[in-house]
Amino acid sequence: MVDKFRTKRGDLTPYALACGYIQVKDINNVRVTLWRSGDSVYHVHTHNVETHSRIFWKSSPRLTDARQWYKQRGA
Repeated sequence: MVDKFRTKRGDLTPYALACGYIQVKDINNVRVTLWRSGDSVYHVHTHNVETHSRIFWKSSPRLTDARQWYKQRGA
């Protein structure tokens, strides 16, 4: 069976992101999110959940770039 929502690495597929799913990871009061907006742009957002302050936000039309930023932010 083919999973339309997850890759072999466990990331959300482009299809899942287009359907509105959001990839999230929480590390020491920091939340990193990856999602796709309606205009086909991928966003990576990092914020501190305690202070409600933005740490990082970057956008790209390329999922490859967004995945790279997502992985870097959660390291």
